[in-house]
Amino acid sequence: MKYILTILLISLPALSFTQDSIKVSGVVKDKYLGEPLIGASVFANIGNKTIGTLTDIEGFFELTVPKNTPKIEVSYLGYRASAVPVSDIFLEIYLLEASLDEIIVTCNFKETLWVAPLAITNITLDNLNLNDETNIAPILNQISGVFMHSGALNTNRITIRGIGSRSLFSTTKIKAYFNNIPLTSGDGETTLEDIDLNIMDAITIIKGPTATVSGAGLGGAIFLEDKSNWHPTEKSIQTKFTVGSYGLIRSANHASINQERLRLNLFYNNTQSDGYRDNNEYNRANYTLLGRYDFDKASLSFIGSFIDLKAFIPSSLDSTDYADNPSAAAFTWAQAMGYEDYTKSLVGLNYSQNFKTDLRMRTSVFANTRNNYEVRPFNILNESSQSIGLRSILDYDFSGGSAYIGTELFRENYDWQTIENNDGIAGELLSDNTETRAYANIFTGGRYNLGDFMIVGGLNLNLTNYDYQDFFNPDSTNLSGDYSFQPILSPRLSVQYDNSRSSYYINVSHGFSPPSLEETLTPDGQINPNIQPERGWNFEMGTRGSIKNFDYDVALYSMQIKDLLVARRTAEDQFIGINAGQTTHNGIETDLKYSIFKNDTRIELFSTYTLSDYTFKEFIDDAADYSGNQLTGIPKHHLNTGITYKYNGLYSRLDYRYVSMMPMRDDNSIYSDAYNLVNFKMGYQWKSKQDKFEVEVFGGINNIFNEKYASMILVNAGSFGGRPPRYFYPGLPRHFYTGIVLKYIL
Repeated sequence: MKYILTILLISLPALSFTQDSIKVSGVVKDKYLGEPLIGASVFANIGNKTIGTLTDIEGFFELTVPKNTPKIEVSYLGYRASAVPVSDIFLEIYLLEASLDEIIVTCNFKETLWVAPLAITNITLDNLNLNDETNIAPILNQISGVFMHSGALNTNRITIRGIGSRSLFSTTKIKAYFNNIPLTSGDGETTLEDIDLNIMDAITIIKGPTATVSGAGLGGAIFLEDKSNWHPTEKSIQTKFTVGSYGLIRSANHASINQERLRLNLFYNNTQSDGYRDNNEYNRANYTLLGRYDFDKASLSFIGSFIDLKAFIPSSLDSTDYADNPSAAAFTWAQAMGYEDYTKSLVGLNYSQNFKTDLRMRTSVFANTRNNYEVRPFNILNESSQSIGLRSILDYDFSGGSAYIGTELFRENYDWQTIENNDGIAGELLSDNTETRAYANIFTGGRYNLGDFMIVGGLNLNLTNYDYQDFFNPDSTNLSGDYSFQPILSPRLSVQYDNSRSSYYINVSHGFSPPSLEETLTPDGQINPNIQPERGWNFEMGTRGSIKNFDYDVALYSMQIKDLLVARRTAEDQFIGINAGQTTHNGIETDLKYSIFKNDTRIELFSTYTLSDYTFKEFIDDAADYSGNQLTGIPKHHLNTGITYKYNGLYSRLDYRYVSMMPMRDDNSIYSDAYNLVNFKMGYQWKSKQDKFEVEVFGGINNIFNEKYASMILVNAGSFGGRPPRYFYPGLPRHFYTGIVLKYIL
């Protein structure tokens, strides 16, 4: 009966408006699959009357309403309804199925639409809030196919499907973007942990090479979205204060002024910790300004972010210290009181233009700076970098499909000097260098619908160049030089079949990861023209869908990587890169969720599991042959499971994580121990009757059973001066946190 009434309402004759009317147009699509929702109801309540329309076969709608209409309503059977502020800008409205948590409304081209027939995961705001927001590692480690080592708040390594596992102290071979602006440096390094979780609305992860709008990185890409679209018309101030074990003090503050066309969001976040280990103090301040102004059929957004961090470095431990005194710092680092002290800034402009309902463009220009002073046992590193770039995408919809073309240009100047460390005092200059890193990605692709089938194709062309200048020539030997890689063309082809509430896909894609300039240098500092980028093919098939309240996402893949880059240690502080062989990455990823709804009660059971069968297909390093061995630094089995409970404002989450043992050397002679972790968080949210005040209190316990484990391992750790190798970064013992959130809506 209610559907008959809805049809009658939206079939009422349109009101005769005067010149004060506004035409609202847009498309309604599924949030994850990007498919248009045909026959979705779009309507507005005008006084005691309702006018409306239905979306067509492309999900498109047009609705004329008075200018003073505050919002339109969008609903679709099986999906959560959405209230959207009225605007004369072309709207892209993304709905989630009723069993999910989030609705996203945006006027911009959504890049994840182009990768639907791939392994892709979205972490919603709700999921972020149910975790410890001090560190992003527990959140990323809940995703199948993703494994994040966390040696300290400032020492992390993210791997996706085993890519990046051989990086020493940072994340490489994985692209990351914040509001369409690259966070990855010119040599492929990403420091995701610098971005405070409090400003994020969602995190989208693409696993494996995509050869599309995110480039053709072997590991995949991570997209961070801010909260500027969270409450589009709200004016509010909010503060969150958290205290916890080991001197944790964290404050997160947010002020927003959001109107019909103008949105301003200001964030200030500060995280301090004494740390579990010696020489482990940490202090980071984040200042972020997000702005957006909507024109007729266009929008201009701004991001400005400044990070000020000082973090001491405890480094890794050998097996004896790890077993007997895990809270200690490495002897040499404790003696030198080693630390890093840096500032980073990011500014960017995003301009989106809808030329027609079927033609849209988004262009971003951006600039980054970083200045770092790092005291180390063996020397002092003084470095700075400045980068600029442009990223632009033109998107066209046609009958039965879509197409796009775009480019990403990036140029970075990186200066670094090493200086003698005389008990913390800078001594004589040891080296003085400048690198210019530049790359261009040109990409195109599209999709075409053939009934229940969708075909997606993409092509990425990469051009990369390094230029190295050696300004330190005490012996008149100048090691300057430049290195340009051959152009790399990476294709992708996917086919997806949709059947009712499930889909099936097959994907074939190519990717590559260029070496850093340091990896292209020989031991005496000269350019090695024989070094090559890692390259590989990804073959994948999967299915995702819903059966009543049960959601599933399963992927099987095989990646074949050649010209494997290996960091070979030549001294305590020196590494060079070599192409040493081939690896095979075979794996299975499963994401399962079952939801129970009853009145105001909601219970979710979830589980993610990764089987990682990664081996050296061919790997010869000097005289050693490691062919057939398991890839270092990755567990073969990784399981996350748990339960969330919500009733009115009360919520809780209990999760369990299992990580199997990992090989720590290429010869597989030493493995880390398997471990089990259990975490718990509970909170309560309260709103005043007028919805002006919101209060939330929360608390949690991580590592409830006080498991002893290594939260990060250093693969192939060397031994110098008769000292044993230092493989282990100890994980935190049982620790607690509690906090409060206060919000006032103006």
